[in-house]
Amino acid sequence: MRYDDPDVTASVVVGIIGVVVLFVSIVLLQALFFHMQEGEMERKVYSQSNEELRSLDAQQMETLNSYGWIDQSGGVTHIPIANAMELVALENAGR
Repeated sequence: MRYDDPDVTASVVVGIIGVVVLFVSIVLLQALFFHMQEGEMERKVYSQSNEELRSLDAQQMETLNSYGWIDQSGGVTHIPIANAMELVALENAGR
């Protein structure tokens, strides 16, 4: 064997080690992601009381089903979602 020939055994070992390290890294990062995701769900959703969630839900439903200003100086308003869907359907029916 000449000194400038590639060492196949070393290349295979480095390749296998690289694959194992990559696999372990992916598994660890995925575990970290799911752990952080569960922590955020706990902080943002599970820890809130039912009354706060009901109040937020009622407020959002009121916004979805009412008329109002988004930007009065710019003349931007919001309309009930049912009306908006009808307008979009009528607009697209003509195409």
